[in-house]
Amino acid sequence: MKSVKLMCVTAIALAGLKVSFVMAAEGPNSGPEQASVSTRTVSGHEIVHYKNTSVPVDLSGSPIAALVPNGTGGYNQIAGTGTSTGTFSIPNVPTGFYLLQLGYGKYLWTNNTTVNADSYENYRSTAAGASAGTTLTFDVANLNAWQDTDYFEVLAPNSCGGDFLTGTAGVAGETTFTGTFAYTNALIDYTKGDHTYVTQVITQPVGGYDFTALGRYFAPSNFVLANGSNTTLTGTLKTISQTQTFRANINGSDLAAQALKLHPGSTLILSKIYLDAYPGSLAKGPTFCIPDLVVYDLLPDPTKKLFKVNADLGDVSYGNPFPSTWPLLSGYYYIAQTKYLAPGATKAATWWNGFGDWTTVMPTATNPITPLVGVVTSPTVKGVNFFKNYTGIGLTPTLSWAPPSVGAANFYNVTVSQLVNNGGNTQINGLATLQTQTTSITIPPGLLSSGNAYVFSIAARYCAGVNMATTPYVCSSTGAFAYASSGIMKP
Repeated sequence: MKSVKLMCVTAIALAGLKVSFVMAAEGPNSGPEQASVSTRTVSGHEIVHYKNTSVPVDLSGSPIAALVPNGTGGYNQIAGTGTSTGTFSIPNVPTGFYLLQLGYGKYLWTNNTTVNADSYENYRSTAAGASAGTTLTFDVANLNAWQDTDYFEVLAPNSCGGDFLTGTAGVAGETTFTGTFAYTNALIDYTKGDHTYVTQVITQPVGGYDFTALGRYFAPSNFVLANGSNTTLTGTLKTISQTQTFRANINGSDLAAQALKLHPGSTLILSKIYLDAYPGSLAKGPTFCIPDLVVYDLLPDPTKKLFKVNADLGDVSYGNPFPSTWPLLSGYYYIAQTKYLAPGATKAATWWNGFGDWTTVMPTATNPITPLVGVVTSPTVKGVNFFKNYTGIGLTPTLSWAPPSVGAANFYNVTVSQLVNNGGNTQINGLATLQTQTTSITIPPGLLSSGNAYVFSIAARYCAGVNMATTPYVCSSTGAFAYASSGIMKP
């Protein structure tokens, strides 16, 4: 059986600097016009709001700066200061747009004088990862007769802990599950408010595709997962009536077409359709520690077909044992794979370009799942094709693009990663993320260096009903993303 780590799964251009001009009074002794730029002190805060409390980000040792366009394709940098309580200030910033550096590798294109950089997580702040040697032993009875395409899920949303166990869990047809597995995710502790849910998600063929749907379940009480040692999880699954339905009306051909635009020549390796029960409020957007109700292709699996057709397959039946207050969340997630080889390396590294969405609007017979936002169009780096390998981009190149031809992005993320030769193996190191609502960005100085190789990505992003200028790091109950990656770029 495979044990898979849980993933608790957000745009910048040079706009004209707004300058106010003060004219000298005209008179016999007046000289040429004098221009002055009005300035202000930029300030703000960065606080992470967890389920149980709010924790300020310690900015006291982080680089804080405003990078102001200088009119010649670069920036003038104005240093600021941060505090351990999550506040920051930068004096003498000219009125208009600037690139806010908020710590290492985090940039925001904005014209705000006060910046709210807060973010939200739907789990407790005290969640901690398991150390080496942590194992979980299962002694579970009353499974639905096991199929190799079923999977077993343990989840504690309050700590974002749990595990997915898939594939060869045991002998096909077995109704018990035993075994010990390494555990590498967040620890679970009921004394800290963690409620653990154990589900069997059962294979259900629909229209020639193997969907899985929740069918059996139990919720152990008083469960604590010990750190650095073994914990046994014992219980008996209860049958949950699969009386609810999810309409598998999916424009998979349209989804796959957008996913393959994430990089020319990329290979589509995953197509996932899902229905989840979300354990909390979606007002600020979801974090992805969510129990599954219906899934098509949870993990890359050569035995499953990629969903690449526009088809209404009909209804998938499922059970939902979770509280009625948990909203349903539906979406898609496609991954296209690209290989990159660092200079001097002999083994390439794999880069996964993601394309997906989430929404509380369910598919119906007349409303299929379709791309919510597509890939940016006509991207360039220093005026050359974004997807081609190129040498000579310089140390502060400008990336430009046009909005997606599908959907309406309301902001963009640009990431900068370096390709490193590590003993012949290519290693991809993330350096920075830049967020903007416009369609170009100049890379700030200090990120790129001569003799190295880089990959950029441009993500079209959408968060329904959110003012990204006011709250740039929150989302909502409906969102989407499409990450396109560049060729290999050298200064």
